[in-house]
Amino acid sequence: MKINLKRVILGIILILICISSASIISAYSIDSMEIQGGCISTGSGLEDKTYATIYVGEEYTGADVLIQIYYSRDGSQLNPGNKVPKTVDSLGCIEVPSANAFKYYPDLAEINLYDSDGYLIDSRDVSLSIHSGEQTFGDFYGSSSSSSSYSSSSSSGSSSSSGDGSTTTYHSGTSNSYVGNSNTGKFHAPGCDSVDKMKPSNKVYFSSRDEAISRGYSPCGRCSP
Repeated sequence: MKINLKRVILGIILILICISSASIISAYSIDSMEIQGGCISTGSGLEDKTYATIYVGEEYTGADVLIQIYYSRDGSQLNPGNKVPKTVDSLGCIEVPSANAFKYYPDLAEINLYDSDGYLIDSRDVSLSIHSGEQTFGDFYGSSSSSSSYSSSSSSGSSSSSGDGSTTTYHSGTSNSYVGNSNTGKFHAPGCDSVDKMKPSNKVYFSSRDEAISRGYSPCGRCSP
């Protein structure tokens, strides 16, 4: 039986490329992946879905992740926020269309990024203007943008307001009742779903809300600790 030398060589080259790509991805720990920026777009029709492009960096090309985006308007959630398996594309982006069209334009998008095992890697809340079209945030394709405001994991504060003008109230808390995520820089109330999804090695405990903020952690946008 004759062996096609060209095919053998081509096969070896492809194997080497795959090994090289895997090495590059492993060189950048998925745990250090961050939501650097992105673009959220909504059409003008009631039947139009909302599309999100989340930028995490080209160094993570080929990485498998789970992404979850909650859209809301005036504090009311517009979608169930299912976790969707995605692969980072060659531009370092994750493309996420909404499952359905929304009756209202969202004014907030909460983006949660998980590894393939379901552990929370990073999260980011993005405030949106109530209109159709594209709205970019953060460092998108390597270019800093501020066309929509956002609260990042490095921000801090003692209170926040919702779209209807009401002030968010916080849990009183008890000893060690606040749980921080050292990877995302956010802290949570003990009953928050995010606490159960954290890696144990990323959990940091605080005796008070003030302690969490003084150490540079910002409150979770969902549980409002």
